Amino acid sequence: MAEARTVRVMVEYPADREHDVQVVLRELREKHSFEPDLAFPAVQIRPPKDKQAELKRTGQLFFLVRGTMKLKGAPPHHSTFRIWADTRIDPFCQSCVDCTTAGRPVGDVARVVKELGVDWIWGAGYTGSGIVVGVVDAGITAYGRPVRPGEAAAIPCPPATGQVIGGWPPPDQQGQGGWGTTSVGWGQHGNMMAFDVQAIAPEAKLWDIRVWSPETGSAAGNFAAYVSNAVAGYRAAINAPPPDRPHILTNSWGLYDSGNDPQFAFSPESPLARMVEEALDVGMLVLFAAGNCGTGCQSDPDTLCGGGDRGPGNSILGPNGHSRVMTVGAANLQGAWCGYTSQGPAALSPYDVEKPDFCSYTRFDGFFPTADPTLRDFDGGTSAATAIAAGVVALLKQRSPGLTQEDAKRALRGTAQDIRAPGFDTDSGAGIIQAKSAFKRL
Repeated sequence: MAEARTVRVMVEYPADREHDVQVVLRELREKHSFEPDLAFPAVQIRPPKDKQAELKRTGQLFFLVRGTMKLKGAPPHHSTFRIWADTRIDPFCQSCVDCTTAGRPVGDVARVVKELGVDWIWGAGYTGSGIVVGVVDAGITAYGRPVRPGEAAAIPCPPATGQVIGGWPPPDQQGQGGWGTTSVGWGQHGNMMAFDVQAIAPEAKLWDIRVWSPETGSAAGNFAAYVSNAVAGYRAAINAPPPDRPHILTNSWGLYDSGNDPQFAFSPESPLARMVEEALDVGMLVLFAAGNCGTGCQSDPDTLCGGGDRGPGNSILGPNGHSRVMTVGAANLQGAWCGYTSQGPAALSPYDVEKPDFCSYTRFDGFFPTADPTLRDFDGGTSAATAIAAGVVALLKQRSPGLTQEDAKRALRGTAQDIRAPGFDTDSGAGIIQAKSAFKRL
């Protein structure tokens, strides 16, 4: 018989009012050996579909907390409580093997701007002004914020990140450690994302949703990012008042191995999937990287990829493949598909066979290697591709303030440059986005 082990979990429960949380936590601790993380405030979350009618009748709300619990198997669901694994998430730029360029970058960010036709859009007067892009990642070092010890207050220009106007988490009691204060997580991956967004939409403002945080007793660079942080960050973004609330959320991270959390990988009722749907329902435009577990290269995909999570139909996991989000693959500036791009159909139920939606450019000189050549030689993976696409969406949003998720997806898919099999294919989607053509189509 398997021994119980202590695991990180998220627990959802109904409550009449937010101050009932302490009563619920006491019951969880006494009856279910749950040890709450008291530094993580309860997050209101949309109830699962089978609970919505009941809670509407009782007037109760649904909340999520996190902590640890001793379990012998998968987290169980109870009649009142729902227990989910609080799984580690990782960025979609690790080894980023590229079978088309022998490991070298192709061109620089200025060439990305030209190839997409973004310079023409700038000439028409659209630079992302008035648009807020939420960067859900490992953190940004923002101008004017008290950064963590040992980090630069601002990276010399170029490269640099522009105005960061808000974010999550909030500062601690000493006013330190909140949004905009650190980029050390994931090797400045968050700063890369911010730079790439603003390389395309230079006047867009940023919202730093930092899902990474240092773990006690571990090296600062450890991969300490969990689904619960993404859930809380999404809630903060959704609740932010206009005009500072993000118009766009860009996500270049996810799950590499479905065995670590099958519910996240396959269930549309997971906490994050429901939070993504809520963001879409309030009008936010949401992009996710497809992932780096494709089998289009002769070499193996990223070593983090689960053995059964590689190639067509197996590698776009969780909300990254949600039918409503824009799922982004990668291509280089030679117009070649990057074969590590995770391939559709999506694994999340109900399965979307038309994934990824399209590709965007990656593997160019941008934030890297200028910021720190010891970390990376280029901006790469489906990570950078997604940030570039988010910048394009910011330009489209400025052009058409009423732009919806479906409008943006339709414009980008309908004008993409075909690069694989004729028409849509599950390697590259509709092809490489063409910003100028999409802009004209609106």
